[in-house]
Amino acid sequence: MPEYIYSLIISYIIGSIPTAYLVVKRTSDVDIRKAGSGNVGGRNALEVTGKKWIGVVVTLGDLLKGILAVIIAQLIFGSSSAAVSAAMFGTVLGHCYPVWLKFHGGRGLATGAGSLFVTSWPFVFVWLALYFGSERFTKNVHASSVIALVGLPLTMWLLPEHWLSAVIPDYFTPSEFFTAGSLIVAVCLSRHIEPIKEYYESKND
Repeated sequence: MPEYIYSLIISYIIGSIPTAYLVVKRTSDVDIRKAGSGNVGGRNALEVTGKKWIGVVVTLGDLLKGILAVIIAQLIFGSSSAAVSAAMFGTVLGHCYPVWLKFHGGRGLATGAGSLFVTSWPFVFVWLALYFGSERFTKNVHASSVIALVGLPLTMWLLPEHWLSAVIPDYFTPSEFFTAGSLIVAVCLSRHIEPIKEYYESKND
């Protein structure tokens, strides 16, 4: 099999570790999928348990999954843009659609940020700036998340090529990195469809 397939499988397994489910189940004996928003992520872990430290632990755990998946891909496959791209995509896919929880996972934001932190940390801050900037106007976490998700690859696309090349690994071309970032965004957006529909339906009521 091509190395990027192996990378995809390894990173999917890492990403599919259901951090929020395990932590909340262990500390509160609650199935997070059936509580609060049902999302298997840090924000819902905080809201379900009412404990800030649990929200922090879950978020850091999800972030670490993205970091580890990319580092492992770099260690095993070296400077392979295909393998690293597969790791970035696979770890977010695993978090959002973990086989262990019947493909009911989180929304991928922290894990995606972790994979970006290793490959191009400035874009993590671009992502955060887009989120917090839009949240001031939307006052809604899901709408702001979607705006930031769409804005991230758009920012990559609009940047002059030599600027983008300066903040990404040498083994990536700008178009390859744009594709990798867009794949992360696509998976995360797929998990925001339902909450966004609910948000606009409530606005129209």
